[in-house]
Amino acid sequence: MKFGLFSNGQRRNALATTSYQEDLDEIILADSLGVHEAWISEHGVFVTFHAPDQLPNADPFICKAAALTKQIKMGPGIRPLPYFHPMQVATDVAVCDHLTNGRYMAGFGLGIGDGGGQRGPLPAPQRVMMREAVEIILKAWTEPEPFDFNGQVWQGKNWKIIPKPFTQPRPEVAIACSRTDTTLELAAEKGFYPLLNWSNPADQINTMINTYLGYSNSVDPPRRSRMRVCRLIYVCDSVAEAKRDLADIDLVPIHASRRLDAYIPPNGTRNDITVADLIDRGAFVCGDPERVYKQLKDFYDELGGFGTLLILAGKDWGTNEQRARSMTRFMTEVAPRLAGLNPAD
Repeated sequence: MKFGLFSNGQRRNALATTSYQEDLDEIILADSLGVHEAWISEHGVFVTFHAPDQLPNADPFICKAAALTKQIKMGPGIRPLPYFHPMQVATDVAVCDHLTNGRYMAGFGLGIGDGGGQRGPLPAPQRVMMREAVEIILKAWTEPEPFDFNGQVWQGKNWKIIPKPFTQPRPEVAIACSRTDTTLELAAEKGFYPLLNWSNPADQINTMINTYLGYSNSVDPPRRSRMRVCRLIYVCDSVAEAKRDLADIDLVPIHASRRLDAYIPPNGTRNDITVADLIDRGAFVCGDPERVYKQLKDFYDELGGFGTLLILAGKDWGTNEQRARSMTRFMTEVAPRLAGLNPAD
């Protein structure tokens, strides 16, 4: 098993500068601890609920972080393809791939909602736009000569990008998967890493993994080792300490979305979801190192294995010092016990 971060930026600072620095500090610490990769959330142009300090474009942040780290790979988690011209995305990835000396990973997805927002209505369904964009981007990276494209959404002649990517034959790509079979099938078809959200309970993730693995692709079959699964993990001395440290979590985004609806109490509503309940029910993996290890090992076994465990980061849940201590304790006291886990397929 490998370990990474999902930096899902959502802090409550008055200045975006402060939040960006806190995100950067987490990436630098993760790099020093041997964390393999980090996915940096993008917000702003496609969401209806967001704080003013969230990243609208992860690429500048990633390039700065690459200059201050040594080995950690990074990518946007995710670039919402329907809102950008695919040739621009292909070029941005190639340039970042060079600037990071091959430590850049592409992250693709639909975005949140059904179109519209700050950039106006979309000209076609999001899934149609994403699939066409993926085809164009892959061509732009790999075709040796200029190419033509005549799609439902995008058309053009003699397209090419300069430079071609640093990583050959192409950069690594992840795609955000929620519960839609077509996205999981696209990940399997193209050899992309599926990114699974931190809020999905185990039964939903199990269904998604089976959908992904069930796609027939004889050239490059889907493998569990490509799966990226995210959890909120907080290592301290006890469950009681975790509940105290995380008591001031901003629950407004949780109550405003359906992501944690599986944890609504019987006869309750989203507003009845509490931090203590999420910890007790295992949605948040918290407590002493032994308890955290056991929860994650049981979670891994329940899913039948996966390749990379992502730690939720980028939030001001607890203090900076508490989060840094938790990450350090996880990588030194828990991760070594999980590192030997190797999915069968």
